[in-house]
Amino acid sequence: MVSSRSIICLLVIILTPTAFSSSIHYKRVQETEKKKQNVCFLKMIHAPGMNPLIRTDKNGKTCGINLTIPVCRGFCPTYEYGTHEFPHRSQKSEVCVPEGGKFESITLTECDDGADPTIRTVTVLRGAKCVCKACDKTLMNCLKNSLFN
Repeated sequence: MVSSRSIICLLVIILTPTAFSSSIHYKRVQETEKKKQNVCFLKMIHAPGMNPLIRTDKNGKTCGINLTIPVCRGFCPTYEYGTHEFPHRSQKSEVCVPEGGKFESITLTECDDGADPTIRTVTVLRGAKCVCKACDKTLMNCLKNSLFN
């Protein structure tokens, strides 16, 4: 005669791999969905509020250019959870920022005659990629390097 305990043990042994396998599948689906939602990408846009970009020297002479700059856009993971220690919460906040690349000097194309040579160029970050990174909480500085120099 088979006892109820041995039936329960048999059911646990049979059902455990299936439950474990489905939880792994569920976790993979969650990770895939997170990757779709946490997209951080580079987009070239005209400098907001500065198109065309115009620089003026001390004598009133100007140089200008229609310039596109790299801008990081998208979503990065941010979450908060409770803890038993003060301040009773812990959080992870990341922002979409440029990483790598190098600064490139660009000569402004439309200059007045006699414009100061110091306003004839602008330095822009090129060749960067966008990544999700945590901000420096002490300085509230999220960009390691700026888009303009």
